[in-house]
Amino acid sequence: MSRSTDITNFTEHRSKLRDHLNHVKQTGRPLYITTDGVTEAVVMSAKAYDELADRADMAESMAMMQRSDAEFKAGKGLDAKEAIRSLGKKSAGREKK
Repeated sequence: MSRSTDITNFTEHRSKLRDHLNHVKQTGRPLYITTDGVTEAVVMSAKAYDELADRADMAESMAMMQRSDAEFKAGKGLDAKEAIRSLGKKSAGREKK
């Protein structure tokens, strides 16, 4: 996805910051900032960052659900109704003290 126009060095980025920010907002593509040819940072629009963060959150949730499903199928864990009953009993026990 990277294009040659999506790479700049630190010195140029510092002098053209507003132009670069406008560019990432318009294109939706990240801008790679380099020093001596090595990428040191990536600049992206807030919208692109939010979309990326949302995707990461969704992937993390999906992975957790898959792990939970595998654990349940392996006999680790409780049925939801059993878990709720168990929590209710523990809560009732605390109230009596």
